[in-house]
Amino acid sequence: MGIIIGIVSVIFLILCVLLIVLILLQSDKSAGMGILGGSSQSAFGSSTADVITKATGIMIGLFMVGSLGLASLESARMDSLKKDLLKTESGRKGQGGEVEKKAGQDATTGVPVPLKK
Repeated sequence: MGIIIGIVSVIFLILCVLLIVLILLQSDKSAGMGILGGSSQSAFGSSTADVITKATGIMIGLFMVGSLGLASLESARMDSLKKDLLKTESGRKGQGGEVEKKAGQDATTGVPVPLKK
């Protein structure tokens, strides 16, 4: 599970960088201060703004799906860790449902405690 989360995180990071670049490529409609210049200075033709706008919309959709996917993968990983921890705790308990108490251990957790004199 950890390898899948790592690979998806790297892909998501690349997606974030591409989204930032696409947003910076868009021209400002009022002042013309975009990287490619104003509306009169079009480097790739007049239809470039439409292509960049559509690409930005697609990238935003992928960003949303990717963030939800990463959140669900991480949630599933945390749930499996909790189950493993609870399984380990129940394995340490005795037959009566309580932790076997030894000299110098806490009755509920089994953690060593200092002996009183």
